[in-house]
Parts: sequence; C-alpha cells; structure tokens
Amino acid sequence: NGLTTSGSFSTMLPSEAVLLKSSFPSLRWLFLAKKAEAKLLSYELSGWADVPTLPLKTKRSERLPCSAGGPLVICLDTSWSMSGMREQLSKAVVLASVSAAHLQKRECRVVSFSSANNAIDSGTITCDAEGVTRMLDFLSYSFGGGTDVTGALRYAMETLDMTSSDLLLVTDGELPNPPVSTTILSQLETLRHQTGMEIHGLLVGKRESPALDSLCTEVHPFLADYESQVTPVRTNKMASPTALSLFQTSSRMGYVGRLSPRRYSFALRAMSNSDSDRTNVRLYKRDKRSRFEDDDDDDIWSYEGGYEHEPANTPDSRTSKDDDPVEVDEYVLRVEDSVAKIQHLASSEIEEQRQVLKEDISAELKQKSSTRQILAESVSFVGTGLVERDVESRLVILALISQEHILFIGPPGTSKSQLGRRLSQLCGGPFFQRLFTKFTTPDEIFGPLSLRALENDQYVRCIEGFLPTATVAFLDEIFKANSAILNTLLTILNERQFDNGAGSRRVECPLKCVIGASNELPESDELDALLDRFLLRAQVSPVSDEGLLKILSSSQLSKEDELVNSEKNYSDGLDAVFRNVSESLPSIAMNQNIGILIKDIRNFVTDTLGQYVSDRRLVKAARLLRVSAATHGRKQVDLIDVLLLQHMLWTYPQQKDALREFIIDNLTPNNDIVDQSKFLLQGLATEALTMVKKTMGDVTGESGAREDDLETIKSIATEVGEIKRLLEQHSNDLERHIALLNDLEYNNIWITPDEAQSVKQNCLPLAVEASTTVSEVLDSATTLILALTPGVIDNDLRSSVIEVLMGGSEDNSTIFSEDELQMSLKEAKRIFKGDELKEWKKARNSIT
Repeated sequence: NGLTTSGSFSTMLPSEAVLLKSSFPSLRWLFLAKKAEAKLLSYELSGWADVPTLPLKTKRSERLPCSAGGPLVICLDTSWSMSGMREQLSKAVVLASVSAAHLQKRECRVVSFSSANNAIDSGTITCDAEGVTRMLDFLSYSFGGGTDVTGALRYAMETLDMTSSDLLLVTDGELPNPPVSTTILSQLETLRHQTGMEIHGLLVGKRESPALDSLCTEVHPFLADYESQVTPVRTNKMASPTALSLFQTSSRMGYVGRLSPRRYSFALRAMSNSDSDRTNVRLYKRDKRSRFEDDDDDDIWSYEGGYEHEPANTPDSRTSKDDDPVEVDEYVLRVEDSVAKIQHLASSEIEEQRQVLKEDISAELKQKSSTRQILAESVSFVGTGLVERDVESRLVILALISQEHILFIGPPGTSKSQLGRRLSQLCGGPFFQRLFTKFTTPDEIFGPLSLRALENDQYVRCIEGFLPTATVAFLDEIFKANSAILNTLLTILNERQFDNGAGSRRVECPLKCVIGASNELPESDELDALLDRFLLRAQVSPVSDEGLLKILSSSQLSKEDELVNSEKNYSDGLDAVFRNVSESLPSIAMNQNIGILIKDIRNFVTDTLGQYVSDRRLVKAARLLRVSAATHGRKQVDLIDVLLLQHMLWTYPQQKDALREFIIDNLTPNNDIVDQSKFLLQGLATEALTMVKKTMGDVTGESGAREDDLETIKSIATEVGEIKRLLEQHSNDLERHIALLNDLEYNNIWITPDEAQSVKQNCLPLAVEASTTVSEVLDSATTLILALTPGVIDNDLRSSVIEVLMGGSEDNSTIFSEDELQMSLKEAKRIFKGDELKEWKKARNSIT
C-alpha cells in the first residue's frame, strides 16, 4: 500500500539493504541507526489475502479476519401505511437484528420515524433484562401519518457516530421519488466514501420500490409473496391505539427551514439623560389606533380643520376656527411651507453627501495602478494559447501574489502542468516538477543523502535542484504521497522551511507557490492535512465542443515555443508587486459585515454541506481577501472580494455550485437595520411630538419651557442622530457596493467577465432596491432632526410640522406604552379587542 518507515528486515526496501552491504563503515552505521530508530524505508502492507490450500477435515467453520464493525442503526418506518401486520412483523425483524448485532458485539440503536419532523431514538440498547424491557416498550409505540425518511437520516447523520457503521432502513417503500433532497444524498455519498457506511433496505410486503433503490446500497424484499396478508386495512379509525405522542425517555428530533442569515446586529432604544421624570422607553407597534398618541387629552390638537382643544398661551389660541377661517388657512399654508422647506433641506443634504461619496468612489476606481497593469499582463501571459482556462490562469497568479498554494482536480491532459511551467517562467526562479506514486521516496523529493557528510557524522541531504530550493513547484498526483515524506512535505508547504539534518539546521525555502494536481480527492484521513494546505482549489474539466473546435482550427503548436523564447521579463515587476502588497496589507480594513458574512458562509459549509473548515483556512482566506483589495488599490475589503471564497471552502467539486449560489444570494447587505430604524423613529417621533406640545414648540428655553422637557427633547434628537448615522453608513455601503458591481465586469483582475456579468445581473437589482429603501428612512430621520433644530422653523409651527412629516408614512400602526405592556392579560382584554389584542400579545411576548 505504498512506503512507510519501520524496523523490519522483511519489508525494507532493497536500497536500505545496500547500506548494510556497503564497504563504507559509515553507511553500515547509518543502517544500524535507522534500524534502531525504526526509520528504514519499508513497504507498507495492509489487509490479508486468500491463499489456496487443502481444506481441513472438520465440521467446524473457520472465522476469517474482518473488521470489528461500527454501530448498527435501524430506521423503522411506523407511518400509517405500515400499521397492522406489516408493522408487527417489521418490529419482530428489528428485534432479531438487535440480537444479531449484540452477538457481533456491535452497538445498536433504533430510530422510529414517519414524517420529516417525526423521528425518535431508542438510545443504546444493552444486552440485559433492562435493555430488552426498554426495547419492547419502545417498539410498542407508533407515529402514524405520512412517510418521509429525511428526518430519520438527518438525525442518524447528525447525532450518531457513523464511522464503519451500517444503516438498516425498514419500510414498505411508499416514499416520494426522489426520497430525499440532493443535499442529503450528497452527504450520504460523502459518508459512504469516507467511512465505508452501507445502507440496506428491508422492503416489507413489496417486490420493488424505485425510491428505495435510489437510496440504498442493497434492497432486500421481505414478505413480498404475502402482500395481500400484510397490506393494512384502510378504516376511519386508527389501526393502533398506541399512536406515538412522545417517548418520554428518548430525544425528539425536529427540523425547520434554514433562516436567512442576518448580516447586522443592531439594537437601539430611547434613553433619557434626565433622572427625574423619564425612564427607558421601549416602543412596540399596534394597528387601528392613532399614530401619535398623547396621554394628556388637553394637549391633543391638529391643524387639519382647526383645533380639537385649544392649547394655552399660543399666538393663535384667541382665534377660533368658526370666527376667522382665513387665519386658519394662513396657518395651514405656513405649516405646508415649513414642511416643504425641511424636506428640501433634508434632500439637499442627503444628495450632497451622496454626490461626494460617488466622486470619491469613482476616483478610487479610475486611478491607474502599475500593480494592476502588471498583474493583468501576467494573467494574459499564463493564459495565452489556452482555451477555457481563464479562471485557472487568474487563480494561479492570485496564489502566487498571496504566496498560497493551489490545487487542480481533473483528468490528465487538461493543461495543469503547463500552467505550472508558465508560472515558473513568470517568476524566473528554479522550477521543480515531480509525479508522485505510492512508492516515491524522500530522495526523489528532497534530494539524496550526502555521502561526504555521512563520513563526518552528519545526516544532510543535497537539496540543490529539489523541492527545498524551488521557487515554483508542480506536484502531480499529490495525494499519492506516502507517510515517509508526508510530514516533511507539510512543513515545507506551511512554514517554508526544511529540516536538513539536525533540528537546528532548518533551511529557509524560497517557495512562493506550489501547484498540486490530482485526478481524485484523497481517500484516507491522514491526507486531510495535506488537502488543507492548498487554500485555492479549482476543478479543471476537458474543453467543451466549442473549445475543441477552436483548438483544432487555430495554429497553437508554436505558441509554447514563442512563450519559452520570449525575452520579456516579468520577475522584476512581480517582485515589486510582492513588496507593495505586503506593505499595504496591515492597512487594509475588514468591516464587521464582511466578517459576519464569512461566518455565515462557514456555517453553511459546516451545517448544509457537512464539511469542516479549519480556523487556519479561514485566517488564510481572510488574508487573501485583503490581498485582492490591495491589488485593486482599495483600502478595505469589499463584498465583491468575498466571491473568491467559492474557490477556497469546498471539499468536493460537486459542492462548489451550492457554495457559489449561497455567496451570491447573501452578497447584498440586507435591510434589517432599516426595518428596526423605522420602528424606532416612529416611537421617537411620537415622543418628540408629545414633548414639543408641552413646550409650545420651544426647544431652546427662550419661551420659558421647563429644563427637564428641554433635556428630553435634546436626548431624543441625539438618539435620532445616532440612527441617522447608522443609516448613512449603511447607505454608503450600498452605494459603494453598487459602484463596484458596475465596475466588476471591466476592472476586476480575479473575476472573469462572464462570472462578473452573472453576479451583476443577480445582485445589482437587489442592491438598488435596498438603496432606495434606506434613502427613504434616512430622509425621515433627517427631517425629524431638522424639525427639532432651533431656528429652522417657527416654534408655533413645530408640533404641526412634526405631525405632518411623520404622518406621511403608509404604516398606520401605533405604539404601546410601557404601562400598557405591564398590564395583565385580563386587564388587556377589557381595553383591547380583536386585532388590537393580538398586536398587544405579540408586543408583550417580544419583551418576555
């Protein structure tokens, strides 16, 4: 099974025996030292083989060596279609299977299921009286209802240890086709590939079930000749009086749909700077009541049609609506003019800020950088003459600039090694190329031992021309590396260092990038660490029919010779790019929304795709995103940079499309902050209106307003200002995101034009819609601040202007006070009726 190190004479390589036969005493001492330390290169043997021989004349059967076997998981269908004789006979088979598992000393668990949300585990069944009693008690229950095997399979995969396990699915085969989603099927295939798990189906009362065939490794018909006897009788009553409600000693498993990830964590509440008469204000909406509500009925008034109750000490209080309607009309006109003035000021302020932002972004995108030009020429050089290798050419240069390694997975003859040779020519340094096999020795990779050094009692390799001295390396069939070279190879890939002799003789390797290639992914867990060293990954497929015609119709035979003989030198320019990017990385910012999106992507890969993502991999991925921003001359990581994660976080090629779709769906910032801001602004506007009425529009104290009321108004304006600041930041992020999406197709080095156009079509409409929504709420916050600002409008108009501004919303919901939310349900039923009571319950539940 390849090479390893051992102290065995019988399995050591002939090259080791040569050391013992040598006439040099130092080589014989080296052999003895390696023998004593069990470091002789040896063949790795595994398994056993049948050897034909004469059978023994005995009646006893001989047990052959085999694996101990993992747990046996039995999924028992207890849906309505299994009721009656089918269910009873199936449970008898389950008991027999549990008994057989104990004879084999295998752990056994039973999962009873019906629909996707109904799955229950029996726990580990012990082989004693208590275990038998618990098993019989468990089998006495049934679910009923429809049949869906999704819940049972997900429960088994997520909860139980499936290593070397077998799964027995006992059902009548009445399943949808396909029986589970493609995600579940992918996870099952992964378990089969990694752990050797098998799924056997026991088909009760039928000869075939296409749905079960697509799910199981093998299907065994049971009672197929007695279908009429075991078919359940359909009646209006339940066939079994023991319909499973909940098994009290077992764990219940239920599933819900995946919630959309929340990109922002945002919460504000109105706070008071005064300790005397204002406390914390929590605001909750309800319908069918006035938007702005005042506890003091004497202060409620409106400019529409005059006053309901005249406020005291106002200039217009001496004039009633019946005596002089002309003055009321003049007051209304003044209010309308003030509203128009505030709206114009708010729109001008927002538009001015937006225009400045657009100019800054445009200047940043249009600035010409020598770094970008050199990288674009390098991508063009690597991809010259290659058909349908644009993505691979860009990723190779990105790996070189970020000094990471890249893995190509694909069949032979797809230009993988050609990309490595061109990358080496681009760097101008030594190039190392080797094809790995299971019997590749360390001498072939790291260099032979120095015989002269051995005479001086030094264990040193001649590394010149081998991997430790290479700048770029191409390692073909990388996952066939054996354990004899694996540890040293991992050190070179990760730390760029090579132990040449004693531990103190660590040699710094000038390695910039390793291109690994393989026709398949690793089959053993010991190679997972090697796979994790390759940050970038790409699946290289044969060219399409159109690409083949393009190759055949063009004269590409001399292109490679032209590139090899090219006198153009890229190494100096790339060295300058290395220095510039490395120096700028510490100053590249990564905002919190980028970090939250990366966290959501990791959760998706872990929970949905079922793959582990190491912390080291995430840290390296974040650094590569900073490299992407630096190569484009930007000072921060943007959302479009996150698109590169689709080339970093998948393990199997079939997972790449699902990962890409998730990233694109979540690339546009959601508007959770907008919804919360609208809710808070409504409450703050209501409170501001109340306080302005109490002060008769005075916000400075010049007209004798109380100091406590003025402090309250100032605190409200401060809170609205904080909301406005958050909305402005969110609006700026959206505007920047829109500008980068529009520029993605033309000036992005690492995204192909086709990919950029697809992302733009999916994300740009969502970003524009979100930007429009946040602009509306930002306008409301700005107008409210202006309405509370001294000198902008007259004091006698302030309350009416606030009421008009906040009354233009389409939302006719109202506010629950703190006292209303603290009342009991009995008191609430006396005050609120119908939908109003439902809204009160929702608001009450949200704070409890």
